[in-house]
Amino acid sequence: MIMRFMEALPDLDRLSVAEKDDLIRALYAQVGFLTAQVALLSAKVAELEGRLSLNSQNSSKPPSSDGLGRPKPKSQRQKG
Repeated sequence: MIMRFMEALPDLDRLSVAEKDDLIRALYAQVGFLTAQVALLSAKVAELEGRLSLNSQNSSKPPSSDGLGRPKPKSQRQKG
């Protein structure tokens, strides 16, 4: 749902108490909607960042999917 935002703040001195109450309710609803959208998009960003950090060493992806920036393999030999 896309909410339409007011272009300019109305002259509050000319509004009745009931109109001000309606304005407050509308703005409160928009704040609630936008807060929910921010939470949803933040979760999506976190998921996508997690997917970007996957490579063949920490997932079941094949090594060929790592591309040119793949991590160097770690040696199994012990220093001695």
